[in-house]
Amino acid sequence: MTYSKRRFELRDRTRDGHEQLDAAVGVFDTLASYRRYVGLLGAFRSTMDGQVSGAAWPAGWAWRPTVVSAALAQDADDLGLAATRPMKAGMDLGEPSALLGALYVLEGSTLGARVLRQRAAALGMRDDFGARHLALMSNDIAQWQSFLLLLDEARDFDIERAAASANEVFDLALRCFESDRVVCQ
Repeated sequence: MTYSKRRFELRDRTRDGHEQLDAAVGVFDTLASYRRYVGLLGAFRSTMDGQVSGAAWPAGWAWRPTVVSAALAQDADDLGLAATRPMKAGMDLGEPSALLGALYVLEGSTLGARVLRQRAAALGMRDDFGARHLALMSNDIAQWQSFLLLLDEARDFDIERAAASANEVFDLALRCFESDRVVCQ
């Protein structure tokens, strides 16, 4: 795996938010807890996928993030869940460091998706039913490696701005997962 100094700086500056989110997501070990996870993640990811796709991409950035909201919508449908709508989020991702901070959280989630995919499989979820988003997120480690290259090669990188943005994304996800509702604010 590629060593990325900026990745580890961001990890250190977002550790609390990451740990709180991991605890809030918890371990899904029943179909009911998995359904809750899919519904809440669907609301969060449809919001963030929209935020990222609406951001102005700096010239020269050919890399694009893993978009999972459509796969999550299909998984929700498989599980009999109502479609989720994006939450209200007014994040400012117009500056490259802010965008990189948000992407760090979203792309970083692909690393944990491998473990979650195994848990979902134990509940009978498959890559073509109920766990499409996990298959999509965990299929290509090269995507994460490519993101790390982009992160490390970005010019005029501001670690403070990137960390603030990453923490804002963690806070949004945490608000969502700490609620008992699929529609989070």
